[in-house]
Amino acid sequence: MNNYVRKIPTRLLLGTGVITIFILSFSGCRSKSEIPITEGKAGVGSAEIYYKIIGQGTPTFVLHGGPGDTHDTMLQLQGLADEYQLIFYDQRAAGRSTGDADTASHTIEQFVDDLEQLRQQLAPEKINLIGGSWGALLAMQYAIKYSENINALVILSTTGVRAESMESFSAVKEKRRTTADSLALEEIIASDGFQQRLPASWEKLWRIYFRSYCYEPTYADSINLWLRDTTWAIVPGRYAGLGRFFNNYDLTPDLNKITCPTLVLYGDYDMTALEWVMPIVAGIPGARLEIIENAGHWLWVEAADKVIPLIRNFFSENLGFD
Repeated sequence: MNNYVRKIPTRLLLGTGVITIFILSFSGCRSKSEIPITEGKAGVGSAEIYYKIIGQGTPTFVLHGGPGDTHDTMLQLQGLADEYQLIFYDQRAAGRSTGDADTASHTIEQFVDDLEQLRQQLAPEKINLIGGSWGALLAMQYAIKYSENINALVILSTTGVRAESMESFSAVKEKRRTTADSLALEEIIASDGFQQRLPASWEKLWRIYFRSYCYEPTYADSINLWLRDTTWAIVPGRYAGLGRFFNNYDLTPDLNKITCPTLVLYGDYDMTALEWVMPIVAGIPGARLEIIENAGHWLWVEAADKVIPLIRNFFSENLGFD
């Protein structure tokens, strides 16, 4: 199968209620109240990993970004739950999950192993896999090692093929930030609430911080954030092991080990330049790239009306349909 690229125009849906719209639009005869939701914690090595399972059908793991975000940031994708069993989880040391006191053990290998252990416990069969941002990078690392476990892989708003892409990502993010937003961030950081790590102050900071990630900045207000507990903020070097990985990674030599069908979704306003994404598409045998216009790094938030149908169709084409 040959790699190919397609551009998808999108219109902006302003305001709230996007999640509800998609649950109702794609649920057919099944009402929102009939979609089962379960949650719990799984022992994975030295950590307890929180998970939430929504829907029925082919098990589909959803990997959040960060590192340090929570599964809540990916909940726009629950519109797929009428046909797929979506397995969201908070990665170790994030959100409702625990991690090791020895933060040096928070390595890419550990995060890949966490996912495999969760799969064995929650869905010991072939799965679909969706990853966003850092979660896309984690999904590819998992697929390099465990491609035989995956029906279909979806990569959303990935970082670039090599570590150098992170520098340009950061530079574009800062260049796009307005003076007003920069001043607002400085004011929040200097506030008593922020110094006391009050969730309201941290939420205000992230809402402004993420504005430069979006084609339409107001979409930062639609990101699902879970900041009821900000104790993680006092853990120095929480992801020191992952930091070493980010400084040196290069996917190029191993991408051909990803043998499962792969869909790469990219917003044309992403901070990761397309030139850093194309080698990923070229390196994964048969990978498909869909470029969504007028959408930034929070692609599944800004363009859910395009992302959900594309994923749904891709899964149904690749035996992920029940």
